[in-house]
Amino acid sequence: MRVDAQRVKIQGHLLHRITMHPDDHVPLRGAAIFYHGQGDYAERYPEVLAPFTERGIRCVVTDLPGHGYSPGRRGHCGDENLLDAIIDSTLEGFEGLPYGVMGHSMGGLLAARHLVLSGQGRFAKPSMAWINAPLIEPSRGRSKIFLSLVRFLAVWFPEMTMSTGVTAKMCRKVESEGAGQGEVRIERADRPLWHSRISFGWAAVLLKASRLIRDHGDDISNDVPILLTQGTADLVCPAEITRVFNAGLTQENKRYIEFEGGLHELFSAEDKDSLTRVLNEWLDSLSALGE
Repeated sequence: MRVDAQRVKIQGHLLHRITMHPDDHVPLRGAAIFYHGQGDYAERYPEVLAPFTERGIRCVVTDLPGHGYSPGRRGHCGDENLLDAIIDSTLEGFEGLPYGVMGHSMGGLLAARHLVLSGQGRFAKPSMAWINAPLIEPSRGRSKIFLSLVRFLAVWFPEMTMSTGVTAKMCRKVESEGAGQGEVRIERADRPLWHSRISFGWAAVLLKASRLIRDHGDDISNDVPILLTQGTADLVCPAEITRVFNAGLTQENKRYIEFEGGLHELFSAEDKDSLTRVLNEWLDSLSALGE
């Protein structure tokens, strides 16, 4: 895999984008857009997406504004117009290749939004979709009063941010150096690019995306193969919500796989190899991208 980084100017924002290219000896079969999570960033994903590049699929991840190496107030990603402009820019770079849609957490919500909008004709129809631990219900655990306040503040103070409440403990475990057999420690969030902020304006965008999926999920094309992966111990995006989302999908070729005891970031630590195995098996079963 070769990883290229570049700056792309979209609606006045100079955004960081990485492209993961298949090795030179691997025929190019398609492309894929990957949506990262809230507070997340592109550089975490080359290893995660290796099963795709190994099969000739070029993968593109753009740090949304306020994320990773993209400038802006931490947690404020702009609005729907900017989001769709980023998507259009990515798809234009695919130059007509068959493409897939992928995402983790908030990115899973955005990937599902993409599937609905493509079914409505806004974007070209994807050839496949992988959604991991999706934030299908960003309103979970919030009162109606709080949600009304968020929508009010989104109008008047869209760039003001609040904490998402997500911590490293909720996302992943790693083995502790010197720990006894079976012991684990919680990895610290010592990654300088990671953050746990979200703006009121962007929160309103996610709430609207959630309503779109709830009200128009039937618009997703029935012939798009979909893989859903989910940890059963995920506290950020609980498995019971993903199960309901999966049950509502009518795709002819869908697969839902749970990882017992898995936390939010299945691609970290102890679940990484199992997730890679699932991705490899799923990709080998697909014929949507052709030879």
